Amino acid sequence: MSARRLECLLAALCATVAAAAGLAGSGAPASATTPRQATVTPAALGNALQTLAGTIAVQWAAHELPDGALIDPVIGPLAGDYGDSMTGQAMVVAGIASQDQSLIASGLDAELADVAHPDDGGFELLGLSEAYAIDERELGSNPAWLAAAPRIARFLRRHRRSISDQGICYTSPHCYTNLKLVSAIADLSLLHTGLRSGRKGALLANAGALRAQSMAWLAMAARNTGSDAYRVGQPTLSGMGILSDPSENPLAYHALSTLLLGKAILMLGPAAPPATRAAFGRTARALVALLAPDGNDTYIGRGQAQVWTVGVTIDALATAAELTADPNWRGRYLAAAQVSLERLETLYPSSGWGLPLVPRFANVGDPHSYAGIDHYANTVEYNGLALWALDGAVTALENVQPADPEPLPSTSDGVFVDPSHTQFAAVTHGNLWFAIHALETNPDDPRYGFGLVAAELDGPNGWQAVLPAPPLTTAATVGTLALRSKRGLLYPIGRHITADASSGTVTIRGGWGSGQDSKKLTDAGSVWSYAPTGNGATLSYAGPAGSTYELQVWYEAGAQVSRAASMVTIEEPDGTTQTYSLNAPIGVRRGAQASSAYTASLRSLVLVVTPKSGFLQYTTGFAAAPASGATGVSGATASSGTSGTSGASGSSGPSSSSGAS
Repeated sequence: MSARRLECLLAALCATVAAAAGLAGSGAPASATTPRQATVTPAALGNALQTLAGTIAVQWAAHELPDGALIDPVIGPLAGDYGDSMTGQAMVVAGIASQDQSLIASGLDAELADVAHPDDGGFELLGLSEAYAIDERELGSNPAWLAAAPRIARFLRRHRRSISDQGICYTSPHCYTNLKLVSAIADLSLLHTGLRSGRKGALLANAGALRAQSMAWLAMAARNTGSDAYRVGQPTLSGMGILSDPSENPLAYHALSTLLLGKAILMLGPAAPPATRAAFGRTARALVALLAPDGNDTYIGRGQAQVWTVGVTIDALATAAELTADPNWRGRYLAAAQVSLERLETLYPSSGWGLPLVPRFANVGDPHSYAGIDHYANTVEYNGLALWALDGAVTALENVQPADPEPLPSTSDGVFVDPSHTQFAAVTHGNLWFAIHALETNPDDPRYGFGLVAAELDGPNGWQAVLPAPPLTTAATVGTLALRSKRGLLYPIGRHITADASSGTVTIRGGWGSGQDSKKLTDAGSVWSYAPTGNGATLSYAGPAGSTYELQVWYEAGAQVSRAASMVTIEEPDGTTQTYSLNAPIGVRRGAQASSAYTASLRSLVLVVTPKSGFLQYTTGFAAAPASGATGVSGATASSGTSGTSGASGSSGPSSSSGAS
């Protein structure tokens, strides 16, 4: 970028940072709160998204090197990253809308930086193919485009099969991964450029084979999409399914897979296979049903709260609104997209260096570490993906008819259940929402832990998260619940999960094992149940007498911790309170320290309990941060065992103590 262009863009940046502050509010709270649902029109939602995306795109132009490479706030200059091309195209789109030729030129420079140092991945091919088609149509005789177009076209004409870090799974015809779906959409986008190639081995050398491979991957995605997810209560919903990466099935990649299925339908039009259309319908409905009241849809697994997930969720919901003919579902999709936008504005306010990668970087102009975040993530890349999705949502909303908004299902009493893929349940009971994971998918990563993984309370300020999100750790942890054995710690491995609508009780059946892939389970007839109790959730399990259990709880550094014989109470720095109570005396030791997407410094305690009867009851109670006057904590009880008895005499443990940790 020239010095003159940089001076111009920095002047624009001052104005757009102020605009971003107005959009985002005064700061990012430790947990998101969601106001009551307001009426939203497609046009108003699209305008808000366009303003936000344009604001962020201009910011990135000021973090661009002369060769077009973008500078990551933690890593530094990035070359060969699809974030360059996707963010660059967001600059181009914003420049077209504002008739800012300098911004258009900066965006094209970023795309050319990617072309010069390609990573040859599916997202890169997708971003550059879509960009080429748009720019060829919109920029016409623009001098910057006339200079850039031949280099981008040559790159696309010569492109071979995309490279994936999924290894054997990506090349196997029997193994599904979201990157196959990414490649399918990338290949269709490449065909939509209208380019052709005579170069041997290039994708465009055989358009028929390229399309056939895309259709095969779409068919694989449809076959892997669930059909057994449901919601009991009000509203009652069925015909839903999860699509993510087996076998852990993180929820973030369900949102991405939903969007990609929708994009395939839009590109193929009448030629879209019925199976793809049906799969998209199931995943889109599930996306609405699994959203937490504050719009969180990454509460299980990797991708936790990364900014791309919010952008992709908005685009997936906008695409669903465009494709549905049902006004009730259109209203649900639009209302859910609005909640997601509010989450983006609240938790991801910019300080001038694009959207923060995760909420803990909000209002941090120069973050120093990506600890607690997936190793492949960075700010440039995932700003690019988020902006690509936001611009896509703007386009989709231009074709959406208005509809009366429908509230999120999670704001009404009921339970969403996915029995087969991620295997979880999300319960709403009065002013409490919580999510239960049926198994310990990966003991090395607490984000996949068993049991209670997220909770929110509804109060005067709307729905508020009240349970710290589990962190990403570098070694195995105790987890929510573990059983001591001669083989070491064993974890609950649920094989079946069901729910009762009237009581909100979730029942999990399975056994104990060392992880999801355990060949043999101990006590394979085990039954765990979670039930709402006041402002909390109760786990119950009846095991053999004398069994010893370990339970790990996480809290933010600086929290006030107090202990009693069978209870630990934690008051977080923001005033949110968790109370962990058991039906027998407990021992307590310090556990691991780690970071999450929300909090840089998390501490943990490991609670140890040996109920003489074998019946464990474990209650997690919550109180939201006080708004006007303090509120009491009411709890829920957790128990463990194989019989229906209650009560337990205690094992030895401390009587009471208090202190700050």
